[in-house]
Amino acid sequence: MTPLTNRENDVLRLICDGLSNREIGLSLHIAETTARDHVHSVIRKMNARNRTACAVEGIRRQLVS
Repeated sequence: MTPLTNRENDVLRLICDGLSNREIGLSLHIAETTARDHVHSVIRKMNARNRTACAVEGIRRQLVS
């Protein structure tokens, strides 16, 4: 797996919290489209099919608690 950047780790935590792209953007003070791009990047790096599988994989790999 390609390591996640600090920002991508932040995004992964928020994905695990169930936040939408809009909510992630608001939480991180970035545009919704930028949040969407980060989410796609995290999903790709985690080799997941969707954000739910990404959250599960992040928890399984102990990247989030």
